[in-house]
Amino acid sequence: MIVMKNKVYSIILLAVLAVALQGCSKWEEYNTNPYGVTNEMLSADFNDVGAFFPTIQQGIYNNTCLWAWEMQTAQNLTADEWCGYMMHPSVFQNNINPATLFLIRSWVGGMWDLTYRDVMSPIFTSIESRKDDYPHFYAVAQILRAVAMIRVSDSYGPVVYSKYGTSATGASFDTQEEAYNHVFEELDAAKAALKAFMAEYPGATPFQPFDLMLGGDFGKWVKFANSIQLRAAMRIVKVNPTLAKQKAEAAVVDGVLEEGTVSVVGKGWVHPLSTLGNDWGDCCMNAVMESILGGYEDPRMAKYFKPANDKTLGTDYKGIRMGIALTVKEMYGGHSFPNFSSGDPGLIMASAESWFLRAEGALRGWNMGGSAKDLYEKGVQTSFTQWGAGDASAYLQSDKLPAPYVDVKNPANSIPADSPYLNKVSPKWDESASNEVKLQKIIIQKWIATYPDGMEAWSEQRRTGYPIVFPVVVNESQGVFKNDDIVKRMTFPESFEWNNQMSEAVSKLGGADNGNTRLWWDKNVPNF
Repeated sequence: MIVMKNKVYSIILLAVLAVALQGCSKWEEYNTNPYGVTNEMLSADFNDVGAFFPTIQQGIYNNTCLWAWEMQTAQNLTADEWCGYMMHPSVFQNNINPATLFLIRSWVGGMWDLTYRDVMSPIFTSIESRKDDYPHFYAVAQILRAVAMIRVSDSYGPVVYSKYGTSATGASFDTQEEAYNHVFEELDAAKAALKAFMAEYPGATPFQPFDLMLGGDFGKWVKFANSIQLRAAMRIVKVNPTLAKQKAEAAVVDGVLEEGTVSVVGKGWVHPLSTLGNDWGDCCMNAVMESILGGYEDPRMAKYFKPANDKTLGTDYKGIRMGIALTVKEMYGGHSFPNFSSGDPGLIMASAESWFLRAEGALRGWNMGGSAKDLYEKGVQTSFTQWGAGDASAYLQSDKLPAPYVDVKNPANSIPADSPYLNKVSPKWDESASNEVKLQKIIIQKWIATYPDGMEAWSEQRRTGYPIVFPVVVNESQGVFKNDDIVKRMTFPESFEWNNQMSEAVSKLGGADNGNTRLWWDKNVPNF
């Protein structure tokens, strides 16, 4: 099932406040009565600013109101599929949709509209005005805003960020380079404010009642901020290697995530992938995931996906190739669904990612606190531990390669063993290999460990080219893409046309508003 709605999300203050207080934030859950308490009573336990944070945190994953169709169009039918994680069996829009390289504006605009509705607007209207009173709360808001704006900018390019709320229309765009510079500024300011608070009030946890991600632990928030800084630094390595190295090394020295995850859970959270898979049957494993995890005999396969319901497939776990001819849902509807229950946390960042980012940095000669090999292997083991997959020692000595893909329903969609679209590296580290091969190993393992965050996986796939994904069979792009092109960005939302924002946005993009225009950091140059 998919519900399509054309919405224009305003940043008008009263509209946002109404959403935050009456709808998704569920103000009543915070033991406050807005009709019978004073401002002093609210501020005594930080409810006047804290109550907005669950909305903001759930908004990172585009699931604030717990309507799975919002996340479905914003991410699941776009980035989750383009990166090789998921694929739908349903015949959406007569099979003319992002999987067949036709970018439906009302779908791809969802990432923009939802993030501004649920993250940017509440911060601007309800938290930023209190930053002098609650600098520690505002610091967390800055980190969340930076996380969200990286996701949005990596989807579209230019964003309304550093000048948000300063014009009557709410739109004054940053180029992507300007946005990334502002991300680094926000993270530095947030870390300084949190450290100052912890020094003045050791052990205090005023944010704990409102925190769906890190239990109100400001020390963990600093490590999360450093990990996001490390992520952002690596993203710009091809366009500003000097700044990338500086920011990455500073983040590692200050301390990044080394275990556990940063995930959203609680306050009625329902994992959208449970709804999309278990309830609606609209989301299955991608063929690329089957090829890599199946070929590696990776024990995380059973953690990530459920066995296929269709027993004619000849294997327990089966994926669908993106961009094939779909006529009826039932044909591929028995393939493997994502293995999520409704109450499972929504992943924002896994600590394994930090280890892989450090491994790539070490490969580039940066000071990352270890060798590329050791950091890479630590990343694999950390991911195994996160998913309860046991000891990774044998896996890390494996020479197994990704497997050919067989489409039992339509053999013409199969990917044979000699295909150039099969990834041809094993989990085992090879010190004698070229840096390019080593990078491919790092990125493929990071891609596995980042699951199910398709937004991040798609960004790194565009930056590095790994993992290699299968070309589409059916191409509905009207000449924008070749069959083996990857989607490089989402087109700007429909609302830009209505609000006269398109001209400025496209001018800051520096190219055509289509899915084949490269972003600022996405340079078609060698990785080394």
